[in-house]
Amino acid sequence: MSHIITYPFKPISNQQQNLHIIPISERIKKGGQSVINPHRTDFYIIQLITKGKSSHMVDFQEVELSAGDILFLTPGQVHAFRENATFEGWLIAFPKDFFNQSSHDIYFLDNAHIFNNYYPVTKLAFKNNDLNVFIELIQKILDELQKAHDLFQESILHNYLSNLLLFSERKFILENNPSIHKTILTQDGMYVTQFKKMVRKSFRTETKVKYYANELFISERKLQKAVMAILGKSPKELINEQLILESKRLLIHESMSIKEVSYDLGFDEPSNFTKFFKNQTGISPTQFKEEKMISSI
Repeated sequence: MSHIITYPFKPISNQQQNLHIIPISERIKKGGQSVINPHRTDFYIIQLITKGKSSHMVDFQEVELSAGDILFLTPGQVHAFRENATFEGWLIAFPKDFFNQSSHDIYFLDNAHIFNNYYPVTKLAFKNNDLNVFIELIQKILDELQKAHDLFQESILHNYLSNLLLFSERKFILENNPSIHKTILTQDGMYVTQFKKMVRKSFRTETKVKYYANELFISERKLQKAVMAILGKSPKELINEQLILESKRLLIHESMSIKEVSYDLGFDEPSNFTKFFKNQTGISPTQFKEEKMISSI
């Protein structure tokens, strides 16, 4: 039976250096089948492609990547490298605890668009000077990681990483909609951010909008208006989307039976899960599994 393994962050050289940068080709070589198989991590990942092209599977989406592309992955997403990948580039990895050294850091990581706050997958295309700036920041981090740890190193590494993330976030905002930076600063934006964070944590046991509204100390109507204004969807739609995404992960990557998936996700009866899945996707869980098996052959 296949299984979605969650890989924890492990310092490479010493316990103080909680930031990794490694060539993608080396990561694939060292990781072997473990990075080719769908898996999760409990840390953030940034992939920069410097040469060639390939693709990366992220939660059932095949993300095409070529030189200059940067892919941002969050903890918990199911993803995988493709076999015989020929592209070159860098992989940056860091745990939340390394970045979150102030209230500003916590707010940024929770709200940054580059880390899929509102979007399933975030990819940016860097060119010319922007790409050079990104590579220069990577080189600074690499140079610092080669030095012996001292009292200043963590702060220096954190500052370089902060610049890299802020540079990327600004580019995302400018390319997509210059006004969206105002969205996450509004009260509605903060409600939506916290709501999505709570849904990712509690969707198995809490599927009622009322629960999340109570946790946010607002009315269901106010939460409804906030989510609709920011995302164009209802809170219930977001809860259902999270349930469907996780059910697909379990059905395919865990090779679980429909009965096992239904109970894992908190359904009282497998028949209720099947009905829910079909209403949301248009096909039954069995059909979904069969279609994915055929497409993988």
